[in-house]
Amino acid sequence: MASPTALICWDVADIFAIGVQLQTPGGEVHIEGEELVELDTGYAGEVLVPWRLYIELELYGWELEEDLWSVGVSVTGETFPMPLSEAVLRIPKLGEAFPVRVDTFEDNDQFLIGRAFIRKHRLLFDGPANRVCVIPAEATIV
Repeated sequence: MASPTALICWDVADIFAIGVQLQTPGGEVHIEGEELVELDTGYAGEVLVPWRLYIELELYGWELEEDLWSVGVSVTGETFPMPLSEAVLRIPKLGEAFPVRVDTFEDNDQFLIGRAFIRKHRLLFDGPANRVCVIPAEATIV
């Protein structure tokens, strides 16, 4: 019988989140340690970053061509560009880093991990325990 595989988990309240560091392709990280960032199945992209963080990390230096950018729509129907850049999402507890595409828009203050990232990873949303866990690839789910 195979030995059980340990899960990497974060205890959270009110939101489902994991601890991450955002890193530029040049190696600069936004925070020492980790920041809990919400997993949002309502957001289609990989990672949405606050405008201030996008500017501070100078992610505009790794922007992709404008024809790849999304276009946001405000509640009043106004459209606005959403710059798209390359970055790295590090998960310190897991000891892994993943290349991601991050987008933002002017005055955005949300930091979210969306469906495009979630769909590539095995995650457990444990509501009663108020935690989120990463299920290792080698783990067998019965």
